[in-house]
Amino acid sequence: MKRAFSAEELKHAAPRLAVERRSVRFQDVDAAGIVFYPRVLEYFSDAYLAALKERGVDVPGMIAGGGIKLPLVHAEADYLLPLRYGDAIEVEVLAPKLGDTSFTVGYRVTTAGGVAAVGQTVHVCIDGARFTPRPLPDDLRAALT
Repeated sequence: MKRAFSAEELKHAAPRLAVERRSVRFQDVDAAGIVFYPRVLEYFSDAYLAALKERGVDVPGMIAGGGIKLPLVHAEADYLLPLRYGDAIEVEVLAPKLGDTSFTVGYRVTTAGGVAAVGQTVHVCIDGARFTPRPLPDDLRAALT
């Protein structure tokens, strides 16, 4: 799969859509004392959903209504610095790159020591009844830009 964001874009550039501040929790770390790798994907998801809510997208209503759905079709993360219990972090949601029926969201996790992780997720807009791709609705497109 061709990456929508390069590693350099994720580390340095790309305007932010939102930022979520949090701490690495005790239950987020593994026996080595560093963040258990899927937790970073959870951080991405939490920040993405918060960003949509802040921009007026009713994700629970979208799911319940069934008209459109936005399933995740690809996720990736690169781990650059260790994250440890108690670390204060910022999870940045970068402005998505939009296609006709899909979009790619970039993420950056930073600590006082610098960029700790970067990643991206690809979401496809589908018709909820037929599970076939459909164009992004104008209101969703507006919320993502």
